Amino acid sequence: MAARRREAKRRHWPANLYQNGDGYFYWRNPDTRRDFGIGRDQAKAFGEARAANAELEKSRGYVSLVQRMTAPDEKTLQQWSEEYETIYAETRKPTKSTMQTVRAGLRAVRTAPFIEKHIRAVSTREVAEFIDGAIETRGPNMAKLIRKTLLDMMNVAETKGLIETGKNPVSVTRTPDIEVARSRLTLDQFQRIYQTALGSDPWVARSMELALVCAQRREDVANIQFSDVRDGFLFVEQQKTGARIRIPVGVRCDAVGLSLDDVVKRCRDAAVSKWLIHYTQRRGERKAGHPVGLQQITRRFAAARNSTEGLVWEEGKDPASFHEIRSLAARLYADQYSPEFAQAILGHKSASMTDLYRDVRGAEWVEVKLAG
Repeated sequence: MAARRREAKRRHWPANLYQNGDGYFYWRNPDTRRDFGIGRDQAKAFGEARAANAELEKSRGYVSLVQRMTAPDEKTLQQWSEEYETIYAETRKPTKSTMQTVRAGLRAVRTAPFIEKHIRAVSTREVAEFIDGAIETRGPNMAKLIRKTLLDMMNVAETKGLIETGKNPVSVTRTPDIEVARSRLTLDQFQRIYQTALGSDPWVARSMELALVCAQRREDVANIQFSDVRDGFLFVEQQKTGARIRIPVGVRCDAVGLSLDDVVKRCRDAAVSKWLIHYTQRRGERKAGHPVGLQQITRRFAAARNSTEGLVWEEGKDPASFHEIRSLAARLYADQYSPEFAQAILGHKSASMTDLYRDVRGAEWVEVKLAG
């Protein structure tokens, strides 16, 4: 519906300025329909209305000619998001999976209602409301990624002088709480699932052994080749983080009575293969010796888990996945050797990250040990 035509005497009035029958001026916010009284002084009312209109356009992300003249280097959040993506890719040398996550965060950020505002003009309130809204519409995991992405975007902008030092509008916002929906895997559960896996294709049990003893992610376990074992070490370059780890083949997980060297030897069988985890029999187009895919590792572990009778998982949570073997390894190695050893073999840069893996989340009894 078109706006009502102004009376001739009010044709040159500032937009959104009105006067009631008693001669009292007021300004109406067209977005919220809220009225703000100004008074009966026309000159003052005109000045106040023009200032309010300018602030309204600013809040909508409008960049005035004066702003463009006085701050030619200013960037909108949209422009900065594109530049930031290039900077991230060129300077941090991320892995493919990391870059995919970064781009997912940027796509979400670009849906923000303040995306066309200058990055200096983005407020903490706007960011907080956007993150809170994302929790409701996208879930806490995506909301957390949005906050992480915005926080780093603004940190980099700060180093470039695009926002004032100490004025990052994201830093004081609350990190969304994420309740992990996956149960932890206990040693007893692992051993029982492992016994079931022994009755399946040989690679299923081997993948569980290797994941536990070398404490690596599913992606890295699947990609380990026999050529990666040399000079008494297993050399792993983690796909997710790029961390490069050299693990002595003599490392032993006492809880299951296996060393890394034991597992490597078990992976050698009649099938000729470059990969430790490989098919031993031909099935369709899959030949003996071919590497096992990631989804197949996940599915076959889940099948062994679901076939194991008597397993009880945490109430309200999903059963433990293959990835939980890594968490179990962190806890076993921290107890057998030290937390520092667990951090090193997991390839974590910080002890706090290892602590997340070591957190049993109530799945196990914590033993109180006597010193000496």
